[in-house]
Amino acid sequence: MKRLNVTNTSYYLCLNEYGHLLDGSGGSLKESALGSDGCMWRLADRYLQCAVSDLTLELIDEPIPNQPCHFSGMGGEFFLQPGPSQLPSEHLVEMHNYGYTVLENVLDREQLVQLKEGAAEKRARDHAGEASTDGFFWMTDGLAWSRELCHAITHPVALWLIQHYLSTDDIHLCHMPVISTVKPAKELKGTFPEDGWHSDYPYHPGVFPDEDWPESPIFGVQYNICIDEFRAGNGATQFVPGSHFFCKRPPSEFNEGGTRMGEGVHQDVQQFHAPAGAALVYDSRTWHRRCDELNTSGRDRMAMLNAVTQSWVPPMWEKESIGHLYKGSDVPDMLTERQRRDIDRLCNRETQPRPEGMPILLERQRI
Repeated sequence: MKRLNVTNTSYYLCLNEYGHLLDGSGGSLKESALGSDGCMWRLADRYLQCAVSDLTLELIDEPIPNQPCHFSGMGGEFFLQPGPSQLPSEHLVEMHNYGYTVLENVLDREQLVQLKEGAAEKRARDHAGEASTDGFFWMTDGLAWSRELCHAITHPVALWLIQHYLSTDDIHLCHMPVISTVKPAKELKGTFPEDGWHSDYPYHPGVFPDEDWPESPIFGVQYNICIDEFRAGNGATQFVPGSHFFCKRPPSEFNEGGTRMGEGVHQDVQQFHAPAGAALVYDSRTWHRRCDELNTSGRDRMAMLNAVTQSWVPPMWEKESIGHLYKGSDVPDMLTERQRRDIDRLCNRETQPRPEGMPILLERQRI
């Protein structure tokens, strides 16, 4: 079959009412719970073209993202959702080569607005004492009140990417999703605070015996969704590209004397850049730092934080209390069957037994 002349530079996902994706790899149509290359579709007029085969689907309706649509010769209702600008396999190559990648369109504009509105209500109700400037604060119970948060942490392309990078489909979150707000700098503006450089869980101090981090297997991925754009002027996270290859914590001098990017031991420090709605997915060994003093935008900068590991790795802190809040809330009824299943395995399942040959991980030390 002749391939269509497609000019759209982004892919689309096509989901059924249960949240499963249409997969056209190999030229035949099937369902998938994860967003692999075969689940990426190009849109041209009223046709969808599979990114990795000649399979083409004809839309009966006008293609409107996130609205019900139907295909010629197929029963059932489907939903088009904007996807990444690269194939999942290309994101995986970036992870292996650079230790991070930017996965676009995890949340769309409407979802970001709804998530921010919910967070604002939560802040007014439960965090009214927070100062309006300098520093940060966390909301840790979003699973129980935000459909958009649940949508983000169960994104099928992100899960495919993380599972392939960790070489297992048996993963979980080591804490409930955190909505982090970095407040605009006032007193901190122009200062150079010490400390803050670290690697993420499970690569925290004291977790690995003798601080021995193996090159393989990889034990953790940080999956952070940008609720606001990440840029230099609003305190986007600082990091050292390629530092995950060092397999050790940042040296003590990294946390002394303040961070001056491009100078001294911080010569190679950069900041992550990503649009709102995208996810920063990076190897948990990466050296990085939250830089409150660099949010000179005059506005909050929000993100959703998730530490993902193999399901046998002990959690950072208990998850049961928020899990109970989620189960007793209206949120599960707002999700698809697939999303509910992924929430349960990521957030509400007991930690699994340690496989033979894996290191005995110890309780983390506070950093």
